[in-house]
Amino acid sequence: MYDELSEVIEYLKSIADRFDIEYFWPSALSPSTPPAAKPSKKRIVMNPNWHNEREIPFQFAHEIAHILNADDTNWVYYYQGVHNGVSKLEYETNRQAVRIVLSYFDQDTIEYNPVRFMQAFAIPGHLSNIVNEELCAYCAGTQEKMNFD
Repeated sequence: MYDELSEVIEYLKSIADRFDIEYFWPSALSPSTPPAAKPSKKRIVMNPNWHNEREIPFQFAHEIAHILNADDTNWVYYYQGVHNGVSKLEYETNRQAVRIVLSYFDQDTIEYNPVRFMQAFAIPGHLSNIVNEELCAYCAGTQEKMNFD
């Protein structure tokens, strides 16, 4: 169920397109260069060479969430917040990113298995409570599917 990484990325691109978000995938980046977003310009730079390919869809959803949330901060702050996990802005952005990824899946067929979902998208362990809450609500039908139309 969670093996369609390229399809999820295409879905995320369609969301970005609907919201006039520019995204770039420069091929010359190092495998350790993190993605970034500039909400004020509605731009995202993704790294197609990222060292863990499974992380890319969640990273992309995370950067889209920064823009949809109109976060007012700078690129350095994003990078620091993602890695230390203490920023409220990053916490809410990660919650929104989980919801965005979940919106790819049909509520009637998705399985409630937070561990498998996290492994499929290489979501960091410190986000397990968010994934558990959002996946549970989504599967139970108490969290509506995000509509990007």
